[in-house]
Amino acid sequence: MSDSISYVVLQFSDIEGQLKAMVVPCRPAHNLEDLESDPVVQEGSSVDGSSVAGLASVEASDLRLKPDPSTLVELPYTARRLAAVMCWVQRKEDIDLGKFHDLDGRAVLQKVYDRYLPDGMHLRVKTEPEFFFLTADGELLDEGQYADMYPACPAQDTLLEIATAAQEMGIGVRVAHHEVGTAQHEIELEFSDARKMADSILRFKNLARALALEDGIDVTFMPKLFPDVAGSGLHCHLQLWKEDENLFGGDTQGELSDTAKSFLAGLMEHAPAITAIANSTINSYKRLVPHHEAPVYISWGYRNRTALIRVPLFTTPEKAAIEFRSPDMMTNPYLLFAAIIVAGMDGVENSAEPPEPLTQDIFKLTDKEREALNIPMLPSNLYEALRHLREDRLIREALGDGLIDAYIRLKTSEWEEYVNRAVTDWEWERYGEA
Repeated sequence: MSDSISYVVLQFSDIEGQLKAMVVPCRPAHNLEDLESDPVVQEGSSVDGSSVAGLASVEASDLRLKPDPSTLVELPYTARRLAAVMCWVQRKEDIDLGKFHDLDGRAVLQKVYDRYLPDGMHLRVKTEPEFFFLTADGELLDEGQYADMYPACPAQDTLLEIATAAQEMGIGVRVAHHEVGTAQHEIELEFSDARKMADSILRFKNLARALALEDGIDVTFMPKLFPDVAGSGLHCHLQLWKEDENLFGGDTQGELSDTAKSFLAGLMEHAPAITAIANSTINSYKRLVPHHEAPVYISWGYRNRTALIRVPLFTTPEKAAIEFRSPDMMTNPYLLFAAIIVAGMDGVENSAEPPEPLTQDIFKLTDKEREALNIPMLPSNLYEALRHLREDRLIREALGDGLIDAYIRLKTSEWEEYVNRAVTDWEWERYGEA
């Protein structure tokens, strides 16, 4: 390994939330402090936006990556020493104006922060990225179960290498463990500001794949691998803070504040539209089925894992949180957190009141019982979710017409390709000998 850092990885996101990068030479530096004043970190580099999903057309493709120096880290998993910095995306004609690209999710999240979270308010998020370890041949790596350890969890060392690298990059890790599904694992990322968490999710996916690959293991964040195996999600625990006060904590132990209840009421109202972002792929909706710890119905409850929004047990107001259980790792986290803030704060501003919390297993209720309780369903497929997103005026106006339209075009194309061109194993089994 080289003794000095001679390249900076300029990282950014496409509209789908995939981490992209341009690797640019810099002055040789022995540490990050020496790099902070380097022109690459201060000024960034050009990028062809027409080759990045959803960012620009061929006619308007000249874009610039503007680094955010506060995100400068050294990558702990590469053969040579490399620094990396997250970037905003700018049109070249907007550089002197200090304006960021309307289709840059990272910039959209900051815009939503500035507009909807005034007076020192910020959203803190803890996430639970779930994923599967596969062999090089695409087979499940182990037959372990929840909380198994080595040797039932043969990739334990790889799991801990990923957790260690995340911490070295400034990503807080709360716990790492084998999950419920065969060969399924989870590394829980500790509470941080939503803007930092969005960066962390993209970086985490990249480092997990890179480190597993070194051990001959493939990682997949695909939401649903097999019909009868638990899917992989991205449960998001949410807290709304104002300076040093958690606004979700109530006066009674274990009880949410009125602010928290209004926030979750806003989430429930806009959940159909948010689903198009939180569950952004065809495959996502094969996870959102009953009896596999994934939500299907728009509901909430204390410690109820069948609800869309669960309130975990907490003993002090500072630890109060709500868990939004539908998202998966295919989401664009910038757009997800932006939509969550907009929906939640809409509920707060209007003092919205949620329905009564549910304590029962929602999946065991009959259709008539659910109808009597007025429990609506989440969208059942991507096309339906996109329709809700198209019609949600609040989220459209907050995130921007241009971004929402570009996102819907891209995802509608994905849906049409699936419907019109994909021939599945199920179709072969059902119709192959007809």
